[in-house]
Parts: sequence; structure tokens; C-alpha cells
Amino acid sequence: MRSIALGFLLLLAACSSRGANGLGSGPPGIEVADAALHGGSPEIALQISSGLVAKYPGNEAALLTQGEALTALGRSDEAAASFEEALKTDPGSVGALIGLGRLRLATDPAAAEALFLQALAREPRNDVAMNDLGIARDLQGRHTDAQTAYRQALGVSPDLTAAQVNLALSLAMSGQSKDAEQLLRPLADAPSATPQLRHDLAAVLTMGGDKAAAARILSRDLPPGEVEQAVDAYAGGGKNAAAGLLTAEPKTPGTPVAVPVHATAPEAAPATAATQVQLAGAANSRDAAEAKWEGLTRVMPDLLGERKPILTEVTQAGQTAWRVRTGGFADANEASAFCERVRASGTSCQLVQ
Repeated sequence: MRSIALGFLLLLAACSSRGANGLGSGPPGIEVADAALHGGSPEIALQISSGLVAKYPGNEAALLTQGEALTALGRSDEAAASFEEALKTDPGSVGALIGLGRLRLATDPAAAEALFLQALAREPRNDVAMNDLGIARDLQGRHTDAQTAYRQALGVSPDLTAAQVNLALSLAMSGQSKDAEQLLRPLADAPSATPQLRHDLAAVLTMGGDKAAAARILSRDLPPGEVEQAVDAYAGGGKNAAAGLLTAEPKTPGTPVAVPVHATAPEAAPATAATQVQLAGAANSRDAAEAKWEGLTRVMPDLLGERKPILTEVTQAGQTAWRVRTGGFADANEASAFCERVRASGTSCQLVQ
């Protein structure tokens, strides 16, 4: 499930923060690094892209892939340095501007907004930057301006799911719950709908006062105890609960990247035992995901020996992958500390929603 701890914004755009025009082929080997990143293996992507950066100093494509891999691994300062180096090569690099903007969302959404606007000045029809611009504005409480950005993104790419979902959440945050439900329900009721979409709809329904309907939706994916926790968190968080669900999604499938974003001050985030973390890269089947969990428990028995796996199926752009997750943390701070220990062992770990 998606954690409803308020302090974190899930960015699903590891693979394409580079803008609509892309960068061409890049140096030899960059396709392999990008494929690893898109396939849920940021560690491999980082290893390859870092080698390319060493071999081709200042190469923009290699620096962007390196930055995206570092972002996926939660190494934000290093990711920022990589994006900044790309900007030295091309001060108008759309990918670097978007990458830095997403990192700035964690501490300064106004600064993030400025970076997304710079990207749009370079590529006025970049739907990814438009959607991210909406997120930055929503996090500042400027919901009408945010909705304008989401609608502009949909004008360029009518099927951009993230912009549709974010528009609905933004409408709910501005008191237009009925309009939000009307926009989101067809997505959440579709046979191919992910649990995330259903939880987004549950948040909108809760904000509109229909907790019973929200609970019925959540019960498809969660045990009774977690359903109650989720509804209480959505109800108690109000606008901030919806802000914590905003997502950025490129047109091509990518690896979820958890980037900490404080929709409110961190201490205001409600604690919930439903907080989860995602471990390592994606697997292409449930059996492979189970094998990956078993391998991780052998490598980190002190961290994972007493925890249970949560294997989650995710479908994006027609491609299915299995995520290896675990939960049971008291709050987001405990989950973050756990991830720090996991990353110290050489495995990626991300808070997820």
C-alpha cells in the first residue's frame, strides 16, 4: 500500500525527468544504464553511469542518469551535485532543471517552482515539467495555480495519469470534492486500476465526508486495522493528506523514487504503523520477488529477520513488475532510520506511499 505518513511525496518519474526532447543516444553504454534504471535497478544504473561520467567528464546524458539513480537511492546531495554538473555543460538542461526541482521540493517548493519554470522556458510543451510545477504550487497552497499547470499538462498529454490524479487531489484540497471524485473515479474503477489509484480516490472521498465509501474502497487492498488507520489519517490530515499523495509520472515506465517532501512541518506528520519501505529493484514475477526477499534476509538477517515481506504488483504503461516491501514501522522517522541502515549495506531502500 502507499504509506499515508504525511512527510513523503512519491515521485514515480525515475526514468524521464529529461524533458520531451530527450538527449539523443548519449555515450556508448548509456542505454544499458537507462534500461537498468527503468527496470528498477538503480544500483546497476549508478555503477554504469558513474563509469561513463569518469570516462566522459561533463557528458550530460551520463550525468543525468547518474543523478536520477542517486535520487532513486535516496542520496539527494550527490544527486544534486550531478544535476548541477550537467547544468555546467548545458545551463538550459531540461533534465537537470527538473531533477533539481524535484529535489528542492523537499525543502523549498517555491525554489522548485522556479526551476520547473526555467525548464518550461526551454521546452514550453514539456508535460512532465508542467505536472511537477503543479505539485510545487499545491505544496505552497496555491491550488488554483496548480490546477492550471495540471490542465496544461493534460492539454499536451491527455492520458498523463499523474496529471489527472493530481488535478483531482488539488480540486479536493480546494474544497471541490465532487468534481475531484468525478475526475478520479473512472481511473480508480477501471479493471486495470492500481491500489494507488484506489487509495487516491479514498482520500478524495474522505475529504468530501464519505468515510464509509472510502473504507469500502480501501478494504480491497488493506486489512481492517489498516483501513481504519488510513481513513483516520486522510480525515485528520485534510488538505495536507492529499498533498502527500501528489505524484509525478513520465510518459514511459520508470522506477518509483521516494523523495522526502514536507507538506507540513515534519513533526506534524501523523504516526502510522502502515508506513512501508521498498527494498532493492523491481522483480518481473512474484516468484522472483520472493527470491529477492529471501536473498535480502540472508544478507541482512539483523534488519529483516523479524520482518515480513510485502510483495506488491504494479502496472505502469502496460508493464507489470513486483516490488519488494516491508512495513510495521511506528512512523516515517523510524522507517527512514531503517532505510539508512539498509543503504549502508549496499541495497537501495525508499519510503513509499
